[in-house]
Amino acid sequence: MSATADSTTTTTVPAPLIWPERDIHALTAVDLDPAVPANVQPLLPQLRQLAALGDALRSLQGLDGSFTNDDHAQLLADASARLMSEIADTDAVSAEQADIVRRRAVALGELTHDKAIAHTEAELTTPQNLTVIAGPVCTFRNKTRTPLHSVAIATAHAEGDALIAALDASSTAVLEEVNGRTGTSDVTVSGVFAMQITDLIAMGGESNAFPKHFAYFLPEDEGAGYGDVYNKTILFRNVYGLRYEYISKPLGDKLLKGHKPTEGIDLRNVLITWMRGHDIAHAVTTPRAGKVGPKDVGHEPWYSLQEAIADAYGTAMSLTPTWLELAGCTADDMVAVYLAEALHYVRRGPWNWSDAGAACVELSFLAGNGYLDVHEDGTISWETARVIEGVHQLCATLEREVVSADSKDQVQAILDQYGWREDSPIAPAVFKIRDELGGIPTSIAYL
Repeated sequence: MSATADSTTTTTVPAPLIWPERDIHALTAVDLDPAVPANVQPLLPQLRQLAALGDALRSLQGLDGSFTNDDHAQLLADASARLMSEIADTDAVSAEQADIVRRRAVALGELTHDKAIAHTEAELTTPQNLTVIAGPVCTFRNKTRTPLHSVAIATAHAEGDALIAALDASSTAVLEEVNGRTGTSDVTVSGVFAMQITDLIAMGGESNAFPKHFAYFLPEDEGAGYGDVYNKTILFRNVYGLRYEYISKPLGDKLLKGHKPTEGIDLRNVLITWMRGHDIAHAVTTPRAGKVGPKDVGHEPWYSLQEAIADAYGTAMSLTPTWLELAGCTADDMVAVYLAEALHYVRRGPWNWSDAGAACVELSFLAGNGYLDVHEDGTISWETARVIEGVHQLCATLEREVVSADSKDQVQAILDQYGWREDSPIAPAVFKIRDELGGIPTSIAYL
């Protein structure tokens, strides 16, 4: 796909609705405070300039990827490519990453989308001292399906990568334990892909728009489909923690009547543990899977259920003793974090987003079946043991009625019962967030 259009000036088409229209939306600016290696420190001015050029280049693009002025776009692309070549020549970048950055520089200078680069990036599964992604990236499907120019620059986080290695080493045994508790004895995962934990240094272009992601899934998010063998997730540890601190935690403090996360625990490790479970659980399957798909119930509804499956099994894995010990927290802490994060997602509008729709399914299931109590004032009472039992029952239900469904009617029945409705069991909390808690940020900006 070429990222260029003809030289005539065009009108940029505005994005469709990506946040609930009625809600009040607020931003808060945060310091990313990344842990920057010594050999990356001298490059910070260049890296930040590359991100700023990314903002400028993206500002010339329409949602179809075309540029409103090709000549101006070429000047910005050339300047970006020169910076990338300079960065690739430093000792801050591994030989493998340097080759990728140089290839990205060439593609950017030519304003082309070289999907092979995304596959090579995904194949580089070892932690990288410095990762530089600059080129077309997808963000939100209901904004546009066209990859738009983005810049994301991150550095490896050794402690986070060590946590992932420990989680992965125990994941098979942990899933077997979950199956024992849920009664889903033949659930397996079809493949576990690499996850790299990083600190985000700078972000530009479409990736820097709102709401921002805290992770990218490669090569998919670079608009290059899935890898035949290698796929990887790059997670920004500092961004993930800041989102929780400024959005999820305040929502939980206002709405959740139950245990508060223990003071002093590393909440970023709790979040990473949960996210690794979610990432692994995206590959949940059974010998009976594959009879129903998005064509049967609609794309967004189907994928809201896929996210709910990943959330349910990932949460169940996170609540095992092995993973709680690795996360450095108790089951009380993990449930508190899970529920606060679910409120963060459902706030985005379960009628708009698959992730938000998944949070609605999960919370509605837990509330509708007595595993937590949603009061008329929107607050939620919960106890750890009940929520854990509810998560296990949710796993069993989604396995039976979605993963291994015989017909689309089964899947549609789950959507009808637990998808968004004005009389949903979780509706009082959604309305309270909308009507009373608009001052809590919707997204964060980076200083």
